[in-house]
Amino acid sequence: MTRVCVVGGGIAGYTAALAARRDGADVTVVARAPGATALYAGGMEIIDDLEEVLRSPHHPLARLGMGPVGLATELDTAISTLQLALSKEGLKFEGTWRSRGLYADIHGLARPANVVPDTVARGELGALSGKRVAVIGVPQVGDYDAATTAQALKQLHGIEAFAEEISIPELPTAASLTDLYGRRAPAPRARGAAIAYPPGFIALPEDGFELLASPPSPHGWRLQQAIALGVVTAEVTSLEAARGRVTAARAAGRTLHADAFVLATGRHIGGGLRAGRTTTEPLLGLGVFYDGTPAAALGVRLHHLKYLDPGEEMKLGVMTDKHLHPLLEDGSVPYVNLYAAGAVLGGYDYSGPCGFGVPILTGWLAGRFAAKQEG
Repeated sequence: MTRVCVVGGGIAGYTAALAARRDGADVTVVARAPGATALYAGGMEIIDDLEEVLRSPHHPLARLGMGPVGLATELDTAISTLQLALSKEGLKFEGTWRSRGLYADIHGLARPANVVPDTVARGELGALSGKRVAVIGVPQVGDYDAATTAQALKQLHGIEAFAEEISIPELPTAASLTDLYGRRAPAPRARGAAIAYPPGFIALPEDGFELLASPPSPHGWRLQQAIALGVVTAEVTSLEAARGRVTAARAAGRTLHADAFVLATGRHIGGGLRAGRTTTEPLLGLGVFYDGTPAAALGVRLHHLKYLDPGEEMKLGVMTDKHLHPLLEDGSVPYVNLYAAGAVLGGYDYSGPCGFGVPILTGWLAGRFAAKQEG
C-alpha cells in the first residue's frame, strides 16, 4: 500500500487526503494550525469561466494540460466527493461549480458563491425575491445591526425585509457575534416570512437561513473543525530528501516516512511561503514565481508592483508541471514524489472566483497522483 503524507490541514490538504484514500493509499495529514480555510465567509467560489482560466498560461489549472471537458469531469467528481465526506461529519453543502448564486452577508451585501452550507442555501437572493424576510437581531450584540441589514436587503435587492430584535439576556456584557456560536436559534414572532439569522446559531427553523459573515466566521470554524478530524497537529520543520525523492517529514520530534508527499501548506497564513525582501518557499527552497518569472529575478520591479497594488502579492507562488510536481527556479522537477496543491501555488488570486476551485481540484489531483505515483 502506498503511504502518502499530506503537509497542510486546509481544504487542499483535506481534498488530497480524500483522493489518495479513495485510490487505496495509507494517508497521514500533518498541520501546524488552521489556515485560510478557517477564515472563509460561508460561500465557496469554485470557478467563474473555465475557458478564460485555460487562456491564462500561468494559472495552476491551465498548467495541468487538461482540456475543459477533462477539468469539468474532475471538478464534478472532486466536489461531489468532498460534499459527501463533509456531510458524514455533519456539515452539509449544496451547489455545484456549474451554477452560481448570490447570498447576503451580515451587512446585506451580495456575495457570489457556487457551493454553500445548506443553512445558507435557503437565503439565495434570487429565491427571496418577492418574499418577506425577518432579519433577526440581538440587542446585546454590538457588532451587528439587523435594522441596517434589513434596509440594505430592501434597497439593494428589492427584498421585503424587516428587522426583529430578540433578546438573549444570558449573553456576556458587550457581546459580539462570536458569542452566538453554538446557541439554539431563537424563534421569532414573525410568521409567514423567511428568517435571516446572523451566523453561528444551530437548530434553525425550516424557513430560516444564515447570513454570510466576515472573519472570524462561524462558517469557517465549522468547516475547519470538520476537516481537522484525524489530522496530526504539528509543524513540519523540514523535509528530508535523497536521490530526487522526498523521504520523510520532520515534525515535533517525529519523523514521518512516506512514499509520496503532498505540499498543501498554503501561503503566508499557513506558512507555505515566507515573505521578505524576496518571497521564498521555506521547506525545500522551491522556486517562487510571478507570472512565470522567478520572483528573485524581478527585484525592485516586483516591490513596486506590490506597492501599487497589494493584490499582486497574491500572484506569487510555486509553479508545477502537469502532474503537480513543484519546480525549481530553472524549471526543473527536483523531486519525483512531491506534489503541490492549493494556495501555495501561484498564478491566481485565492480571494477571487477560483478561491476554492484551485485548492479543491489541485488537492484532488495531487492526492490521486501521489497515491498512484504518477509523473
